Parts: sequence; structure tokens; C-alpha cells
Amino acid sequence: MARRWVFLSLAVWLLGAAAMPAAAQTITFWIMPDAPEALLVEWLQRHTRAFRQETGIQVNYEIVGWGDAWNRISTALITGEGVDVFQVGTTWNPQFAATGGLAEIDIREFGGPDAFIAANLASTTYRGRHYGVPWFAETRVLFYNKDMFARAGVHPPDTYDELVAVGQKIVEVFGEGSAIAIAGTNAWDLLHNWAIILWAFGGSLLSPDNRTATFNEQPGVDAMNWYVDLVRKGLASRATAEYNQPQADAAFINGNVAMAFMGPWNVAGIRAQNPGLPYGVVEPPAGPAGRAAFSGGSNLAILRRSRHPEAARAWVKYLLRPDVLADYTKNLTNMLPASLAAASDPYYQTGDWVVFRRALSYATAYPPLGVWGDIENAIVSEFRNILADYVDGRLDSVQRYLDAAAGRVNRALARER
Repeated sequence: MARRWVFLSLAVWLLGAAAMPAAAQTITFWIMPDAPEALLVEWLQRHTRAFRQETGIQVNYEIVGWGDAWNRISTALITGEGVDVFQVGTTWNPQFAATGGLAEIDIREFGGPDAFIAANLASTTYRGRHYGVPWFAETRVLFYNKDMFARAGVHPPDTYDELVAVGQKIVEVFGEGSAIAIAGTNAWDLLHNWAIILWAFGGSLLSPDNRTATFNEQPGVDAMNWYVDLVRKGLASRATAEYNQPQADAAFINGNVAMAFMGPWNVAGIRAQNPGLPYGVVEPPAGPAGRAAFSGGSNLAILRRSRHPEAARAWVKYLLRPDVLADYTKNLTNMLPASLAAASDPYYQTGDWVVFRRALSYATAYPPLGVWGDIENAIVSEFRNILADYVDGRLDSVQRYLDAAAGRVNRALARER
């Protein structure tokens, strides 16, 4: 009887353990500092506690700076250790997927493909399979200073030609360089600002099969000349050709220029730094081929060798809950949910958010390639050379710079095949 009792007790214990596998599980989550740290820590503590009470799963979080994130994630993909779930920028996702270190995702488990902004969903793919789940989205629209526009007697531009005409009127009233601030040679995200113009002018970065660079064709030349002309024609100051993005943003937020292409996070910057700024937002102007916008943001990825894949997926599902995601985006990051259910929150149906949502509806993501980093670096490098040579008086034709970038991109694409 004693031996039988021990056997039954052991069987009951094993059945109980199997029924509640999450109770003893602990996973690690890496998140980037997209909000003030004190607010982010409070949010993480509150939601990891609620998640543990609901599931029994302990989430240990770490805030990883964007400057360290690439190397930290790359190391984890190689070693298979250190993290289970992590935030990944949309342009990074396919590159990390190409290493084989990310877990493949069944997107149906997270609501299906129709549950997300299309461009953000595309950024989770590599060779037709999903290796992440869209989390939050951002895009750039045109911010304008209402007072400066009123004094110059102009209205927000609807096309890129109109932007130049409006800018010239503003310069007549406020002086050279007062119309717009643009990102320049020191901007790491320089391509994001030019791509929307390229697309609006009817160009593309790559051929439809992603085998050949096409941004050096005539629409790309026209789009690049339009960008450089902002400085040539005095709409932007010569100094702006060397700006990074925060400097361009600050020029607008401080009230020094009338226009700037900025993102939803800048709304928080205006509230904090210059709450009296009389600004408005409109969609990116239309070019010869129509309107275009860039889709960025972050996804959630799972390490392929995570020891607790079910717990990791449960945490991703929790973060994607409409109330949790809307709380994160509207109260912390000033981004937009990549989930359509969370984006249906009434908060996003009013004010500036209507414009951002409309732009995201036709926004484009970069091609999901493993060599995308090399492609972007090649284009940005020559773009910087164009601006630097213009400032130094050495710029003749932008064509040779774009051709040089295209050659480097084609060599990178050859490795992708």
C-alpha cells in the first residue's frame, strides 16, 4: 500500500506540473528606450506583473539602447542565449531573419495578415515567411508653422511643386533658409527622407524582383535634384545640408523654419519643448506619380533557440492586446499601433493622428532582404557625398553619385541570390 501511495502521489504531481508548465517559466524581454526611462520602467513593471498574475510566467526585462541593440541581438542570434523576446526595428527584421536565428512565426496565431498595417507586416517577412510580429508603426508627414504660413499668405502644399512655390513665398517674408529644415550628411536615417520623394516621383529603389538597383534612373535623378534644390534655391539654409535629424527637427520646433518632415514622436517633443508652437500636419505632398510615405516602427521577434517558446509567444500576444498596445503607444511612445484593432482606439481618430494614419495606409516598407543594411549604407554614403560636395562647391551632376551607389547595391544583391 505504501508503494502504491507513493506511485499515485508522484503521478498526481507530474500531472499537475504538466497542466501548468508556465508556472515555473521565466523569459527575458529586451526593449528599446522609446520613452522616458522612468515612464517606461513603470509601464513595464505594471504589465509584467499583470502578465505574471494571469499566466504565472515571469518576464525579466532589460532596456537596451538603440546604439547597443544591433550588436546585442546579433550576439544572441549566434549564441542562442540571453533573450527570448525582443524589439527589432522594421528595417532590421529581415536582416536578422537571414541569419537563421529568429523563430518562424505563424501569423495566424497573432490575428492573421489582415490584422496589421500592410507595410509593417511586410517588414516581418523574409523569403515569404514571417519572423516577427508588427508592434508599432511610424511615418513621416509634413509639419508646418501656421503663423508663418499666414504671414506669407500661403496654404499647406498639396504637391512637391507647390512646396517649392510656397517655400519661395515664405523666404520673401522671413529670409533665406526659413522655408524648410531637412536632414543632411549627419543623419543616419537620411534614406527615409528621400525615399518618399523617390516613390512620389515614380521611382523605385530596386527592380520588382529585387535583383537590380533602379534608384539611379531618371525619377531618382529628378527626386535627388529636388532635394538638393531645397538648398540651392535658398528654401533650406546651407547649414541644413549637414544636419542630423534632431537638428532639423529642432529648427522647426524652435520656430525657426516653416516646414519639416517629421514623425509622430515629434508631437511629444513640441509639447515638451515649445507647447505654444502653432503647428499643423498634412500628408506628404504628391509627386508626378502620386503620394508616398515610408513605413517604419518596430516588430517583436522571438529567439529561435528560446527555451520557452510558448511563454515567449504568450508575452507577444499580451503586448499586442488592443488595450495594452494602445496604452503603450499613446501614453509612452507617441507612435501608432501596427495592429488595426489597437489603432481603432478613439484616440487615433482625431487630430494629428488622422493624418498619420492616412499616410500609413499607403506607406511603403523597404524590401525584406538579408543584405538590406549594405544597400542602405551604399545609398546613404553617396547621398552624403552629394550634399557634402554641394556645400564645397564641387557638385556637378547627381547621376554619377547615384550610379556609384547602384553599383555597390548590385554587388550586395548578388550575395542575396
